[in-house]
Amino acid sequence: MTWPLPDRLSPKSALSGSAVDLSSFADFLRRQAPELLPAGVGGGAQPSDQLPHGTTIVALKYPGGVVIAGDRRSTQGNMIAGRDVKKVYITDDYTATGIAGTAAVAVEFARLYAVELEHYEKLEGVPLTFAGKVNRLAIMVRGNLAAAMQGLIALPLLAGYDIHAADPQTAGASSRSTPLAAGTSKKRVTSRWARDRSSPSRR
Repeated sequence: MTWPLPDRLSPKSALSGSAVDLSSFADFLRRQAPELLPAGVGGGAQPSDQLPHGTTIVALKYPGGVVIAGDRRSTQGNMIAGRDVKKVYITDDYTATGIAGTAAVAVEFARLYAVELEHYEKLEGVPLTFAGKVNRLAIMVRGNLAAAMQGLIALPLLAGYDIHAADPQTAGASSRSTPLAAGTSKKRVTSRWARDRSSPSRR
C-alpha cells in the first residue's frame, strides 16, 4: 500500500516496531498521546470520596428495542455535587452509552468511545456489529484498569439495537462492562456501580 499524500505519515513510520490496529482510534491515541486518554492519570493522584461520581443508569429491553436512562445527579461522598450531569450519550445511530463512576473519567470514556466507533466506520467502510461494539468498549474499560485500581472507576452501560439480529423483536440488547469482563444481556440491566452504591453495605 502506498501513501500518496506527503504531508501524512505512514503507519510504519509513525508507529515503528509495533503491530497496529489502524481501525482503533483509542489504540492509535494510546501509542501517540497516552496522556489524552481517560486512563492518563498523573503519578501522584490520590482519589478520594471528594471526586464527583455519577450514580444511577438503567437499560430496559422491550420487544423491538431498548431504552436507556439515567438520573442527572452526581455525588461527592455523601453530598450531592450537582443535579445537571449528562449520563447518557448517543454513540451512533443504533447505540447509546450510559456512564457511572468517577464523572471526569466516565465522560471522557463516552466521548472517546463515540469517536472510536466513527473512526472504525470511516476506515473500514462498514459499522461494527453490536458484538464488535461490546468488544471495543470492553477493551477500553480494561485499558483503564490501572486507574480503576487507584479509585478512578468508570463503568459504562451500552444499549443498542442489533440490526443484524434474525428477529427484529429481539434486537434490543444491552451490555455492561467491568475492568475484567463484558457481557451482553437480553433483559433488564443495571450498572454494577449503581447496584453497589445503593446496597445497604455501602450506606
